Amino acid sequence: MATKVLIVEDVAALRQHAARLAKAIAPNAIEVTEAVNGAEGLRLARAMEPDLIIMDISMPDMSGIKVAKEIWQEKPARRILFWSQYHREAYVRELGKIVPDDAIHGYALKSESDEKFIYAITSVLLHDNPYIDPVVRGVQARIQSKDGSLSDVEYETLLDVAVGLTDKAIAARRHISVRGVQNRLSMLLEKLIKGEDAHLRESAQMEVFNPRTRIVFEALKRGLLDPDEVNRMESTLFEWLEAEFSYDPV
Repeated sequence: MATKVLIVEDVAALRQHAARLAKAIAPNAIEVTEAVNGAEGLRLARAMEPDLIIMDISMPDMSGIKVAKEIWQEKPARRILFWSQYHREAYVRELGKIVPDDAIHGYALKSESDEKFIYAITSVLLHDNPYIDPVVRGVQARIQSKDGSLSDVEYETLLDVAVGLTDKAIAARRHISVRGVQNRLSMLLEKLIKGEDAHLRESAQMEVFNPRTRIVFEALKRGLLDPDEVNRMESTLFEWLEAEFSYDPV
């Protein structure tokens, strides 16, 4: 009997790509069915009872998390491999609330290589081993950290700050106002120094600490920024900004 794989993905090209990769693992032993949205995926999951569901998290009308919640309420042991372009903290947090203890599941990122995606499918489907992308594991660790978590928006801002972008350049990239950038930096600084003594907090708000330096230092200390990664991305990022926007270097 063929192993049944259900792929739930609203973007046709991505759905067909995932189907080809799944079939390539065992061409004569894997039967792939495709669903174009979450509602159809839920219906097919109930009808065919697949051995593995490969599912996008972010879909219109019915998200992958909603589909998984319905499936796991009925069949807690059903294997689901989430395949997403996002590793947002909100998604990881919501998934952590609904995954049953006995469910074998995974979280693979679309931005990674085909080889990594095939490995994720093989791990969950054939070896009963959960597969969680290392980037997602980092988000999980941040959520569980006792010294507080940072949102995706804050993390993206940290990356911008780390490569020395001006408020104007950050605003252009994020499609927000310069004032909005400044407010986010102020709020993030306040969050990072929360709990320290009043004198230090007052000094930081005045002139002893440069907000950008303090934020970058905290990000490096928490392992949210990799100095080598920042150095690698710096040249291409500035080339792109120079082509798109005019801004004053820091």
